[in-house]
Amino acid sequence: MWFLLWALDVDVPALRPLFAQARQQLAPWLLHGYRRQPHVTLGLCGFPGQTRAQSSLGDRMQEHHVAGESDSLPDACSLAGLRRQVEGLERSIALSPFRMDVGGAGSFTSAPFLAVHQGGELQALRAALALDPALQHLDDYLPHVTLGLFRESWLTSQLQQGLRAVDGLPTVSLQVRQVQLMAYAAADVGGPLVTVAAFDLRSRRLRWNPPACRVLGESWLKTWDG
Repeated sequence: MWFLLWALDVDVPALRPLFAQARQQLAPWLLHGYRRQPHVTLGLCGFPGQTRAQSSLGDRMQEHHVAGESDSLPDACSLAGLRRQVEGLERSIALSPFRMDVGGAGSFTSAPFLAVHQGGELQALRAALALDPALQHLDDYLPHVTLGLFRESWLTSQLQQGLRAVDGLPTVSLQVRQVQLMAYAAADVGGPLVTVAAFDLRSRRLRWNPPACRVLGESWLKTWDG
């Protein structure tokens, strides 16, 4: 089962050395097998087209949800909801390509990260998307690039050596031209992301990528294009 999110794909040559070096510094504390690419999450969307009926009947019932039934699960992402998010990006006058810096260490309870420094552009993107607040989990949005998942609970004092080493790595400046609709397999902890679609901040156009059919289903895409 796929889970959708809006994010910035920062798996680019400029950032990969920093990402790899930071993970190496923190390797003794990290869960093995983490394969998620560098990205900056903007917000969570939910499971595409998932309703109570579909959760047992599977993909052959995809068109049931496209019709807009009211029995959607709390963490479902409907076609209408996704369309509203894209329209929000299209209408916003505050959006354009921008630069942001990535560098410096931080840590949540479950994961360490690289800090992201920007001038409010990510907040403008989130405002344009107007995502369901019930799915966002955190009251205060903190942009970051996750470096992996901790393999167990650690005291802050145990992590200080690794975090200080990551803090000493150089900051990388990135140009952001697109926002990505991405997805991951919910059952695969730390599994890779796939890019379902990309929204260009200059042309204000959404482009579907090949994984879209696999993640969303043909009926979604036909209804969107129709």
